[in-house]
Amino acid sequence: MKVKLVFIQEFYKIIGRFEVEADLEEGATVLDAIRYVDERVHKGFKDLVLDDGEVKYPVEIAVNGRRIDFLDGLHTKLNEGDTVLFSPRALFIV
Repeated sequence: MKVKLVFIQEFYKIIGRFEVEADLEEGATVLDAIRYVDERVHKGFKDLVLDDGEVKYPVEIAVNGRRIDFLDGLHTKLNEGDTVLFSPRALFIV
């Protein structure tokens, strides 16, 4: 399934692109998307967003405009056409 991964602020500068279309397996989670970026787009991305298996503060991750801390966290399941936003600092999504 295809999902759009969007990188803003400093992550945009680090990744070198605003967005990446990822082809993930059915049932993939936000954690799988992070691994995809780390393995195929920018080695070390996982270390930028995770600390001991948790999202580093103040990094924010949102799926379709909803912060994952209000969903199932890193285990939030993704669906075809979803957009996952990565921000290096806290943001408010309205």
